[in-house]
Formats: sequence, C-alpha cells, structure tokens
Amino acid sequence: MKPLHRGAIMAASEDALIDNAIHGDRGALATLLEQYGPSVRRGLVGEIPPRWRSLLSEDDVMQQTYADAVRDIHKFKSQGVDAFPRWLATLMNNNLRDAIEGLEADRRGGKARRIEPKTGDQSYITLIDILTASTSTPSRCVSREENAVYLKRAIGQLPEAYAHVVRLYDLEGRPISDVAATLGRSPGAVFMLRARAHSRLQELMGPASAYFSTI
Repeated sequence: MKPLHRGAIMAASEDALIDNAIHGDRGALATLLEQYGPSVRRGLVGEIPPRWRSLLSEDDVMQQTYADAVRDIHKFKSQGVDAFPRWLATLMNNNLRDAIEGLEADRRGGKARRIEPKTGDQSYITLIDILTASTSTPSRCVSREENAVYLKRAIGQLPEAYAHVVRLYDLEGRPISDVAATLGRSPGAVFMLRARAHSRLQELMGPASAYFSTI
C-alpha cells in the first residue's frame, strides 16, 4: 500500500473538518474560518465605495459573514477543491451587496427605504408589501387584521437582533442613524441584518404568504 501524498493527507484532514463542522462541531468551523477568513477578506479590499466607508467597514462585513457561516454551515455541500472558501466568499459578497444596496436606497428614498411611521397595523401591511414584492405568488383576499397576525407571529420567531432591526427600522420608521446607535452597530451592519431578517421572515411565513393581500 502506497503512503498517502502530503496533499492527499491535507485534503482528507480538511474534509474531516468540514464534515465535523456541518454536524455541529463549532471548533472545526472556527478552525476553517481562521484558515480561510483572512484570504477571503482580502477580496474586500477596494470594494466598499468611498462614500460609504464612514458607514460600513470590512470588519462589519466579515462579522456578519462569520455569523452567516455559523448559521448556515449545515447547508454547506462540498463541491470540489476550495469549495469552503468559495462559499465563504459568496456569503461575504452577498453581505457587501446588501449593505450597499440598503445604504443607497435609504439615501435616495427608494423602494427599500424604511416604512414611514404609521398607526395601527398599517406598518405591518406595508412591510408585507416589501416582503412579497419580488414574488409572483397569487394572493387571496384576507383582512388587514389577518395579514398583521401572520407577520407579527413571524417577527416573534426571529432572532433577537433581527427582530430589533425590523421593529425599529421597518415598523417604527426610525432613521438608520438612530437604529444603528440603539443596536451599537454601523448603519451598513444594520442593513445586512435587515436583509437577513427579511429573508428569514419570508421563510417563516412560507405558504402563508400566498394569502397576503393589502386590500
């Protein structure tokens, strides 16, 4: 039997780390992040536009990227050499995009801008519009009260940081500077959290979103 080549041993070791990480070994995941995080981070150099550098940092992007890796490692599927760093880079680039899109939309008052303060359940109805804007699922007419109940229930199931962003920025309509100060994060970091929160709300609402209607 031929001895294993050094490269094969390293590959086998990495495969074991990945497998352990997927199955909940936080130490294995930490080792992978320490190994690949710095090289992935170098892909951020020069990618944050100058106008946003006071509101978003590389540290912000990487902090959310590592949090996403912890949350989603169970979904990771190794496909070829360098699959893990490529996956981590994808998470990083998605976070960078979400932060920049949120900052730009907030500045120009576009469709992703916070909901202006409203009374009663109107803020929930407007948030439903935002969450379902990109879907083509037919809607069935239900009451505004039912709409609000579905969304309130989903928000209650969010991680605490996600729920805070949705309540402060989306429902209460607070300025991003106030939300960032309250949460102790940069504005760019808040928009990354908001993007994750909206994605999670869409998942939690699931089939219920087919019943949403604002009429």
